[in-house]
Amino acid sequence: MPARKARNVLRCSCTASIAALTLFAGLASAAVPAALNRVPKNAMLVIATDNFQQTTDRIKSYAEKLRLDDMEDFEAFSEELAGTKGFKKDGSLALVVMAPTEKEAAAQDKPDDDNDGPDHNDPMQRAVVLAQTTDYKQLVTELGGDPAAKVAKVEGLGDMPIFVRDVGEGWVVMGPVEETVTAFTPGDKMLKQHEEALGVVGNRTAQTSDILMIANWDAIGPIFGKQIDKAVAEAKKNGKRGNPMFGPISPETMAQFIGPIEDVVRAFNRDAQTCVAGVGLGDSGLTLDYGAQFKPKSQIAGFFQGTGNADSTLAGLPATPFLFAVSADTSNPGARQIIHNAADISEKLLTTAKEEVKRQAADPDKPASAQAGTMLKMLESQTAGVRNLAKSIDKIDGVDFIWGYSPAMLAGAGIFSGGIYQARGSDPALLKSLFVDQFKSMQNMDGPMKMEATITPNAAEVGGVKLDSWALKPKTDPNDPEAAQMAMVNMFIFGATGQMSGNIATTKNSAIVTYSPNTQIMQMALDAAAGKGTLSGDKGLATAVKGLPEGSWARGLIGTKSIFDLAQMGMSFAGLPIQLKVPADVPPMSVGITGDGGGMLLRFYAPAQVISTIGDVMQQVKESQGQGDEDGDMKEEKPRF
Repeated sequence: MPARKARNVLRCSCTASIAALTLFAGLASAAVPAALNRVPKNAMLVIATDNFQQTTDRIKSYAEKLRLDDMEDFEAFSEELAGTKGFKKDGSLALVVMAPTEKEAAAQDKPDDDNDGPDHNDPMQRAVVLAQTTDYKQLVTELGGDPAAKVAKVEGLGDMPIFVRDVGEGWVVMGPVEETVTAFTPGDKMLKQHEEALGVVGNRTAQTSDILMIANWDAIGPIFGKQIDKAVAEAKKNGKRGNPMFGPISPETMAQFIGPIEDVVRAFNRDAQTCVAGVGLGDSGLTLDYGAQFKPKSQIAGFFQGTGNADSTLAGLPATPFLFAVSADTSNPGARQIIHNAADISEKLLTTAKEEVKRQAADPDKPASAQAGTMLKMLESQTAGVRNLAKSIDKIDGVDFIWGYSPAMLAGAGIFSGGIYQARGSDPALLKSLFVDQFKSMQNMDGPMKMEATITPNAAEVGGVKLDSWALKPKTDPNDPEAAQMAMVNMFIFGATGQMSGNIATTKNSAIVTYSPNTQIMQMALDAAAGKGTLSGDKGLATAVKGLPEGSWARGLIGTKSIFDLAQMGMSFAGLPIQLKVPADVPPMSVGITGDGGGMLLRFYAPAQVISTIGDVMQQVKESQGQGDEDGDMKEEKPRF
């Protein structure tokens, strides 16, 4: 094998291969990568694929759909590595980063004055690539190394060699640091242990991912704990200096401020077992998973038990063009406890802020006292939602929001004019009061733009249902230089009337709020609440959510077609002569959150037609700007890996 080819293969396999693989994900019938069977239990981070050739082929396929350029190097790399004799092209591959030893961990806290020594803060110094081979001796020979050596040295990236070692049973370890490759002790029959550590969340991610990324929190926790200590100490130290919002804050007060947040972060560090991310490229569409599995019987694991019913409540939203649509189930005890905990944190922050305001009020520094008072008002307003929600969360079954789309949004109606909010539960009057209280709390905000909130009972009627009207009018200070800037965007946000307004209605099990005085929007929302004119029969919805796990706590939709239409309008207003051709039936993208089995998983899913449409639009934009391949311009030569 030529030296140049060997160098390209090895440097790509240890660096560019993993980077490129992690760019994409897919929906497919997958499994926990076989490489985990040889990954030691104390590995800190693992990025693995179960089938190298299948994954690289899928990357190429999606690159074609997205009309991506600059894929020549990746294609050359994957073909060269797959064609290397002795390498199992359809085998599993993993990048394994080991946790630092006690000595290395201690060195991380010290400055590295020796430029020739190892960088203890660089995790790649502790990384190896674990791959399958059909013939170790043939592989090393092909790469220009000595197959008889205990650790073979072959050409790598530039002047940096790569070290290769046979670890038996058809597996090879390679990496840029000889000591790491030599010291690496592979696991034996570790697959079951890793599956148990992955838990419900990790195994669910593995089943739909071509690439699985695993962070072992037993190994990361001690390192993360030190980072928490540093961040807390730095925050307390910074309290001695002037704060732009609160003025000078004592370390004691700063400790009280950050205390509730610190408790949450430390609780996560204590209870986390495994964090995962999954990516994959299937024929059906693109998936991206992010999740955390918590230790059995731990406090946080107790929050994530049981499924939700957002699958059905999302389908019950009005069938109307939208930018975003979200439905959340709050009936699960764990979800309700999370809301209570968030409200408790807010209350603690407010208590500390009020005490700080009193302290500064007694200080001769009057400007600082005024700043503190302004900050307190903002904090009260910003936390009012979760605090009010927590008071009644046990009576709220769920909340929904749909951001409807209309061409009138950018033509004077305001960007939120198509919005519909709904709270579900057995006490509609209570649900209505929650919105009204939150609405009125916006008047407490201070700054260059204040709000004036008004409620008019029984202002209208639709379908026999009495409606209250509401209005939120912005009031700017003409003497404030920031006010003029904010006034410029008011029409875009609030519409030609200069204010946001809408209606409020109650049904037997919900309170509905529209963000437009148009009673037709309210009628559509009331019909959907009664089971008429919903998304349940929409083909686009069915396509969008089939990639999500069942039993979701929350589900959301991203209106692909509406977003492209809005972008088209924006470009027209900006004078850009681009007429985008987007299929009318392109489905939405979706997001789902599950919280069962002691863990939490967030999944994003984009159907294959969305991917192709994005690629087509990108190509249209290129062609409109004269950047298509037909322009004959010389392309800039790209460097090798």
